[in-house]
Amino acid sequence: MRIGMLPVSLLLACAPALSAAQVVGIALDPKVAMVDGELQFVAAPPPDSVEFLEFSGADARLPVQAPTSFQGPPSSVAITADRKLALVSALQCIDSADPEAFAPDNRLTVVDLAAPPFRVVQTIELPAPPATVAVDPAGTMALASHTEDNSVTVLALSEARVRVVGTVPLGEGGGPQDVVFAPDGKQVLISFPEHDRTGVFAVANGRLETPAIRELSAGVYPTALAYCGRSGLAVVANYGRVTGDVDTVSVLDVGATVPRVIDTASVGPAPEGIACSPDGRYVAVSLQNMSTVPKGQPYHSPQSRLVVLEIEGRRLQRVAEAPFGAWAQGVGFLDDPRTLFAQSMVDRSLHLFRLRDGALEVAAPPIAFENVAPVAYGIPGR
Repeated sequence: MRIGMLPVSLLLACAPALSAAQVVGIALDPKVAMVDGELQFVAAPPPDSVEFLEFSGADARLPVQAPTSFQGPPSSVAITADRKLALVSALQCIDSADPEAFAPDNRLTVVDLAAPPFRVVQTIELPAPPATVAVDPAGTMALASHTEDNSVTVLALSEARVRVVGTVPLGEGGGPQDVVFAPDGKQVLISFPEHDRTGVFAVANGRLETPAIRELSAGVYPTALAYCGRSGLAVVANYGRVTGDVDTVSVLDVGATVPRVIDTASVGPAPEGIACSPDGRYVAVSLQNMSTVPKGQPYHSPQSRLVVLEIEGRRLQRVAEAPFGAWAQGVGFLDDPRTLFAQSMVDRSLHLFRLRDGALEVAAPPIAFENVAPVAYGIPGR
């Protein structure tokens, strides 16, 4: 694996705003490539892995082998707030009977980050393939969503170990995808794209309480979710149907007595990832932007786009946008609320940007990965 110019260039771009090393876990999938809009399986790919990067000029950590998958929301890595444990989910793997087909993958990998070298300490077989995984702020509870099984598995974390507590059914046909905890750990958002709904759930005593407090209707095919700090607001990316139509993101007032959608803004085709800055002021969206369809199709674009919006007066205002590599995946902010990254599977890179004076500028050269593509990420406590 090759890490491009991380120690020096990123230190110069970001370190003045960072009080300590910012750790980001990057899920890396080597199994497929895209050629003119067509998915192709890679012959004899290297193992799946997750790389833990320190954004303070420190050297990158060595990768840890763990099953990963580009399918599902780009949030299949969860790191506890104390940075001692990481959970990595995988939705699909290569079929052992056919190297050019996928098979369900029920595995959840637990990585010990307490001391180098990082190491896998558990591999858990869940009741169904996990689309994504999230850890609560206290680091004692985790949730893994199961799209095909219409359920969520509840896990307990204690003494660097994880155990399955139980599985909670969530109704028929909704296909739960992304799961995120509120900053206080008392609430959870779950997206149900097949029903065009986002559910607001209560959490108490290590349990996910059902039914939902309320199901919100924000847009077409809601997937990725993020809380906006402690503002009482959250955002959802409404992925749409990849038809070339402009898709949307929505602001959710989840702190209200009756949660509801309070604003929706057009951003562009197929918003794959979404994130809020730590101060809750900015929203970043990674758009696949029709970069995953063949060149001969209408609306094809050779690049993804990163769009940044500001939440002002509880409404979304477009601030800036910039192109980056095709087939966008996750997007996120560092501890510095003006420095952000976006993942490209085609470029096999992490693109780094800085929001300055109402414009996006390149913060450092892309962090390039060799023979593997970044498909998801996790940040401690988020």
